[in-house]
Amino acid sequence: MHHLSRRSMVAGGVGLVAGLAANVARAQQSPFPLSLPIGLPGNALGDGFIIRHGYACENTWYNPGWWHTGEDWYRLEGNTAGAGVYAVGDGEIVFAGSDYPGKVVIVQHADDLYSMYGHLDFTLSVSSGSVRRGQLLGTVLDRTDGVAPSHLHFEMRTFLTTTEVNGESPRYGVSCGVNCAPGPGYWPIDAPEHPSAMGWRNPLHTLAQGFTIAEQDGFGLVVAEGAPGRMPVWSLPADRAKAEQVGEVDLVAGQDLPYVDIAIGPADSVGSSAEAYRLWYRTRIEPYGLVWMQAAVADDGDTGSDGRPSSVRLVLLQRISAA
Repeated sequence: MHHLSRRSMVAGGVGLVAGLAANVARAQQSPFPLSLPIGLPGNALGDGFIIRHGYACENTWYNPGWWHTGEDWYRLEGNTAGAGVYAVGDGEIVFAGSDYPGKVVIVQHADDLYSMYGHLDFTLSVSSGSVRRGQLLGTVLDRTDGVAPSHLHFEMRTFLTTTEVNGESPRYGVSCGVNCAPGPGYWPIDAPEHPSAMGWRNPLHTLAQGFTIAEQDGFGLVVAEGAPGRMPVWSLPADRAKAEQVGEVDLVAGQDLPYVDIAIGPADSVGSSAEAYRLWYRTRIEPYGLVWMQAAVADDGDTGSDGRPSSVRLVLLQRISAA
């Protein structure tokens, strides 16, 4: 069972084509230029999943002593194998291959923005060319190696390869090796730099940057499966000066709420543990009217060696359905 942290409740190959610039321009014009990377047919993207090991969190049972450079997405219940993996934005496939284990797809969205999807089934839905936001890339591999349960390893980063991480002279002896686009997936806790200094980005923060439109018909929020049944609501995000808790509301999975505003942590966050995640939505909910609610909360179902939570539970999602 996963438990919410008390502190969190308040607080193969490479190639580019000429169409990239046009795809990026289309993404910038879209009201939802980036969306979540995994989903079940007919559900909001991300619904029914948990980020079991978040960005800059320690996975003590698999790789103690290293920061995770992405997010591991798992089904809340049952095997994650077969879940659909979707492009988070318009772009160009610049890598499709490897055995991570499983296939890896990397999409370039802009000159300095890439999304990486690891542990995919060996039968991909794409191999090259342009993709659109929400396009199916493949499904999560059914892992039978006993090393880790089936899951999606997802990264956002500013590079395809960079010398010291996954290029000509990797600084640390990770299994990916020299000039390996997928990269190591982890960075030592005792390294002098945080993963953000090496070009990785907090994925959830990065994806949420696009959801900054004013409230309008057809767009909104939905309460995620697995969200706490009761959540505090605030006059401002709880980490802001003069924020006050104005009450508590009961939530029901699938409940629709209007989108009014968003507050997001930096994409290049230098925090660690799941408590470094910051995603709040402003919505309208009775009897309180306009309020702020935390949309992603730290969950101590998995913890680092220092006891801080490594998992992130989703509370509110963009109402964008998986195909």
